[in-house]
Amino acid sequence: MFTRTQTAREGRDRQMYEQGARVIAGCVPVDKQGRRILLVASSKNEGEWVLPKGGWENDETQEEAATRETWEEAGVQGRIVSHLGEYKHKVNKRTGVPEDIYIFFEMEVESIAREWPEMKKRERQWFSFEDAKAIVSKKVMRKALEQCSLARG
Repeated sequence: MFTRTQTAREGRDRQMYEQGARVIAGCVPVDKQGRRILLVASSKNEGEWVLPKGGWENDETQEEAATRETWEEAGVQGRIVSHLGEYKHKVNKRTGVPEDIYIFFEMEVESIAREWPEMKKRERQWFSFEDAKAIVSKKVMRKALEQCSLARG
């Protein structure tokens, strides 16, 4: 079970891998009433907005990892309502092996904290579904957005 803390997990010593690819779990945080998606500023690329996500660790389920990462990066909690799919990222053309495998879930946001573990590292911002889909640069994130409930009208 996910336990909310004020410190983010760090390091990759407990990371899960499948056939050499790092498994990354994340959420599409949704405000169904306002038809909005919550995005966070990338910690690696200034000016880039992304879905909250991070490494799945060996002491948690994929849903727990996605919930933990969404708390750490965006400071929100909610209910996982659906599995949005598994997406291979940066597939090596020679070997056909992906570097990363992303697993996304839809989360209906229930609470937004004023303080969260990565608040000094990241901004968070609500975007309309259409704007979120247009602004995320990673194809795997656009695919996850296309599977969420807001994509179906």
